[in-house]
Amino acid sequence: MSALDTLLSRLHKAQRTGTDRWKACCPAHDDKSPSLAIRDADGRLLLHCFGGCSTEAVLSAVGLTFSDLMPNQVMGHFKPERKPFYPGDVLKIMSFEATLVYLCATDIANDKPLTESGRERLLLAASRLNHACEVANNGY
Repeated sequence: MSALDTLLSRLHKAQRTGTDRWKACCPAHDDKSPSLAIRDADGRLLLHCFGGCSTEAVLSAVGLTFSDLMPNQVMGHFKPERKPFYPGDVLKIMSFEATLVYLCATDIANDKPLTESGRERLLLAASRLNHACEVANNGY
């Protein structure tokens, strides 16, 4: 089993989003909708949690280490990649979160109060949108 197959088998709601790209719920935080982007870049697995979790935290939550992802590679001998995620990946996550914000705003405009869990999810959506903007502006 490849490192990618092992990782994907341990993630919830993992699905392909494009060539060599996947999304899944992040195992390092209470994630109900996919916020973890995964990319296979020439044998290197690149992970990015739009909820802000570190790669180490994600790997630890599924019982893996960096060496499990790249068993035949020498750590630290890769040419740095400036843009590990396609803009389309960022836009898909932003679109989902923006839709959630829109639905909450519609409820508020119609005098329907948000539940506590609704308020928490709205704050998470705002955090993810802000983080996605930072990722897009920084180019990684």
